[in-house]
Amino acid sequence: MREVPILAADSITLSLGGRVILQAAYVDAVPGAITALVGRSGSGKTTLFNVMVGRRSADRGQVRWNGERLSRSSLPELARRGLVYHPDRPWLVHHLSLADHFRLAGIPDALEIVESLGVGSWIGTRAGSLSEGELRLSEIAFGFALRPTVVLLDEPFRGLDPAHRERIAGALRVFAEQGGAVLYADHDVQSVRLTANRLFSIEDGATRIVEGFRDRPLNEWYHAWPH
Repeated sequence: MREVPILAADSITLSLGGRVILQAAYVDAVPGAITALVGRSGSGKTTLFNVMVGRRSADRGQVRWNGERLSRSSLPELARRGLVYHPDRPWLVHHLSLADHFRLAGIPDALEIVESLGVGSWIGTRAGSLSEGELRLSEIAFGFALRPTVVLLDEPFRGLDPAHRERIAGALRVFAEQGGAVLYADHDVQSVRLTANRLFSIEDGATRIVEGFRDRPLNEWYHAWPH
């Protein structure tokens, strides 16, 4: 039986300044799976994610949560409902440590998450003093500490060394194995091969699901349906 998506962006169409950015785009996240969205720069990945989390309004289409239309909400409200979004830019407060963020968010016990991601050695270090990989791991640790059911990430592997990529990939795999739903956009082919169970392609704002992507040549990953 086909798994019902917990989060889906359905028939999203958006134009900006007379330019079509998204063309009836569809992507979804299902429990127990890691879904990747691939596409070249400017293909519409980030815009589609921004629509999904309410940062931008679509001209047509809808975002559904558990089969029902998801009303536009703030990121903290979405996190309380179980959807945690990691944008493509650092978002932890630079002068605060990860421990400070836990405390301010009222998260009493994140020891298991801290240990699983190996962020304990810098949990008291200000976010602005961390390396790019340490910062990304800290952000993911904080997101997992909110106990989400869906994690949405925009280019989580960009610019990371292999060790940090593997730690993040391992954390996402464990989350999915425990029933969580992961949806991320990225250019990193190696990381997609390492993590993803499902693959969507986006090109000029149009999307398709790429069945059997592991057995397809790479160039076929990046082509959506003809317009």
